[in-house]
This record gives sequence, structure tokens and C-alpha cells, in this order.
Amino acid sequence: MTRTAKFLTALALCLQGALAYAAETILVGTTGDYQPVSWQDPASGEFTGDDIDLVKAFARDTGRDIKFVQTSWPSLMGDLTEAKFMMAVGGISYTDERAKLALVSETVRTDGKVALVRCGEQLQYDTLRQIDSPGVRVVENPGGTNERFARTTLKNADLTILEDNHAPFRALKDGNADVMFTDGIEALYMERQDTGLCAVKPDKPYTVIRKVFLFRKDQEALRDAFNRWWKTRETALFTTQ
Repeated sequence: MTRTAKFLTALALCLQGALAYAAETILVGTTGDYQPVSWQDPASGEFTGDDIDLVKAFARDTGRDIKFVQTSWPSLMGDLTEAKFMMAVGGISYTDERAKLALVSETVRTDGKVALVRCGEQLQYDTLRQIDSPGVRVVENPGGTNERFARTTLKNADLTILEDNHAPFRALKDGNADVMFTDGIEALYMERQDTGLCAVKPDKPYTVIRKVFLFRKDQEALRDAFNRWWKTRETALFTTQ
């Protein structure tokens, strides 16, 4: 092989490597049903939200592409461990159980559980004691920390787990339920949208929750890259909730 041929071969290999890196695509799982952090438009299928913007910025700044994969709260951890995607985003709360199954990012925000009720009824459900009373109808979405909080907290109220993330809001608005526990960021979002639903004492949540991104166990390099990037961006991107 001539010197020129060797040079051209080496150049081609370098170009192939550069193109492979540039084309690296992150498969990102998200539920798309949790405003304002992750929402999928029913018509276009496009994902939007605070956490969607965050992971897009990370990909852009580090020369990666993104492909979003829709998941659900009950199936999120199974989908992640079964390699349907490389990382998961969208209002995910840190739990010890999740940390056993996945790699966990630095905290991207803090939040806490609050009660969401029909506007005008906040004083009726001002405390956990008032909520946890016979005849009070509490509704939750399945498979996440809302359901866990309600199950571990309530002893006397009537708890119903509905089929998806949207159903509890419909039940509250239609008068078929009285209270939902959810994260403050979601409760305040619903209140700002003039849905007729209001957060109860959002400045005094019942819990303190770390919101994080999750990474598949074999994606340590990706987790570390995100954490390094996040440390340079967190002050500019988010005000702690």
C-alpha cells in the first residue's frame, strides 16, 4: 500500500469515527402526561416541557441526537431495565427502589406532595387529618409516588386508583372525587391553567422530593456526562421549586 493510500485509509477511518460520534442518539423515555415537565401533543406526537427542554439542551451542547420513547408510570422502570431506552426524564422522583434498578442523576429540582382540590374547597381539606376522614374521596394515578404517598398516608379516606394520569383531574372537576395528592409543580400548573382546581398550601408540602433523571445501569458514561453538564447549567436553567 502506498503512502498516499495509507493516508487516505487512515483519514477515512477518522471520518467514520467522527460521523459515528456525531450521530450518537440518546433514547429517552418519558411519559408525556405530566405538565409542565413532560407532555406529548396528541395531534403531532411532539414532546414538550421543562424536562424535555433540559434534555434537548444537554444533547445539543454535547453533540448528541435524541429520540423520545413514550412510556408510562407503571412500566417506566421495567422499560428502562429492559433497554427500551437509555435514560428516563419527566418529573421522576428519587426513591431507593429506583436507585437500585438505575443510575441516578444529580437533583434537577426539589418538590413535594400537596393536595389538589376544587377551587373554593381548600379550607375543607386544609390538613391531612381533614383529608384522611371517612367519606373523603381521594383519587390518584397509577404506578408512581402519588399512589405510594396516598397508600402510606391514608387510613380512613376512600382511595381510588384511576387508569391514567389524566383521569384524577377529570374526576375532581366532575365532582366524582374530592382530593388528589400530587407534586407541587403539577398542582400549581393546574391552578394557573384556570382548570377550576387549586393547590392546598403549596408553600408547605407534606414531603420533600428530589426530582432526577434515571439512566440504565450500563449508561454510566452518559450519566456522568449529564452530571458534569448540569453542574454548569443548573443555576441558569431552573429556580428550585
